[in-house]
Amino acid sequence: MTTTKAIHADGLRVAGAVLVAALLLAGLISPAYGKKDPEKKNVKGAPTAAATVDASKLVWPPPPDVTRVKWLAMVSGEDDLNPTPLKKRKKSWMDRMAGVSLPGDSGKPRLLKPYGVAVDSKGLIYVADAGQAAIFVFDLENRKVKMRGAQMLQTPSGIVIDDEDRLFIADSTQHEIFVVRPDGGLEGAFGQDRLGRPVGVAIDNENRFLYVVDAQAGRLVVFDADTMKFLRYIGKPSDDMALPGTFSSPTNVAVNSDGDVYVTDTFNSRVQVFNADGEFVRLFGKQGANPGMFMRPKGIAIDGDDHVYVVDSEFNNVQVFDREGRVLMFFGDRGETAGSFTLATGIAIDRQNRVIVSEQWNGRIQVFQYVSDKEAAPQYEKQAKAEAERAKNGAGK
Repeated sequence: MTTTKAIHADGLRVAGAVLVAALLLAGLISPAYGKKDPEKKNVKGAPTAAATVDASKLVWPPPPDVTRVKWLAMVSGEDDLNPTPLKKRKKSWMDRMAGVSLPGDSGKPRLLKPYGVAVDSKGLIYVADAGQAAIFVFDLENRKVKMRGAQMLQTPSGIVIDDEDRLFIADSTQHEIFVVRPDGGLEGAFGQDRLGRPVGVAIDNENRFLYVVDAQAGRLVVFDADTMKFLRYIGKPSDDMALPGTFSSPTNVAVNSDGDVYVTDTFNSRVQVFNADGEFVRLFGKQGANPGMFMRPKGIAIDGDDHVYVVDSEFNNVQVFDREGRVLMFFGDRGETAGSFTLATGIAIDRQNRVIVSEQWNGRIQVFQYVSDKEAAPQYEKQAKAEAERAKNGAGK
């Protein structure tokens, strides 16, 4: 008898395989998927892609397969949360001569170059913006946004929030980690003597380890999340052999429910896995243009069922793997519309399995909802019964 757990895993894997096959047949992806399409000019009066897509119905994989990811929202700043009509200024003769197109910008702060993403216990979304040298805090429910750290940060990159809602910020330029209390006050800063260019950060709340990816030194640096003391290094720079346990410009890190540590080894086009003791466990992925392969893996996060999500900034999609590194499905492609990305970089998954992805080129975040194994189980069971019934009717003919 197939167990419920097996149905969940097999269902997501089959859904991913069906999605990939469907996209290949439809010509939506090719053996060179992820490469930029030739630029196309819009015909005057023709509907744009945004006008033909109902974003509220964007799901992956597409029907009739069981939905596992739903699109929810995209946000760049306060104007997206509280849109208001803007007064138009008439063009001067100088504007017309120069061909100037006046921007419809209210002047309110908006994301310029978002990278790291994190979510606190209240569901507030934190985004590190290197372009603004600040942390944006989005309250989607109450349609509010505020900024933190503008006076102390230079190049905020990776961010993570622990189970006490303390915010850890990696500043790549200042070579250190800032710790901010829930009330917004600075608790401390550390790591300047150990870090070259800190980028991604992750926390193991059980073991109280803070993992920091040092892209410059090509290794992972481990600190005690409470005392802020250095504990150890993991890995070293790769040579031409790119042996397991070595890195070439690693960027981000995530921790699963067992304390296993997943690191995007960006220039080696792979993900490496270590246990909580820092011992190498496995790696998956290689450079290539097929599902399960990478070109520029960057953001990484893990959902409530321990599926691993990897953002590829070249393919501009998010690939989903099981904990062993077997590809299950992917979502997203290159573009400007909902569900598409341009220079996708960071990712975070909160306790409600919301998936938040940052885009540097478009200066925005997009929010998705992962449908958990438990939530999807009734649909898989219904699908299995329907297939069994069709098989039975077919055998009776």
